[in-house]
Amino acid sequence: MNQFQKVITDVLSDHFKVDRQLIHSDATFADIRFDSLVLVELALVLENELDIRVADGELRDHMTIAEAAELVAAKKAVL
Repeated sequence: MNQFQKVITDVLSDHFKVDRQLIHSDATFADIRFDSLVLVELALVLENELDIRVADGELRDHMTIAEAAELVAAKKAVL
């Protein structure tokens, strides 16, 4: 698990109360029952936690935790 997967896992567990056993690299946001509204809230939390900008729609329900971590890593690399 890379540092961004850890941050996402911690946010999902601590902020959204998702059971850590459900959070793994291949789990999609749909798997943990996140809809588009929750994904907007997740984007806002990640923006605050990591000082990045996540545009509406960049996090999608079929995206895996690993893909979300790659997106966040790419955004951090640009800074």
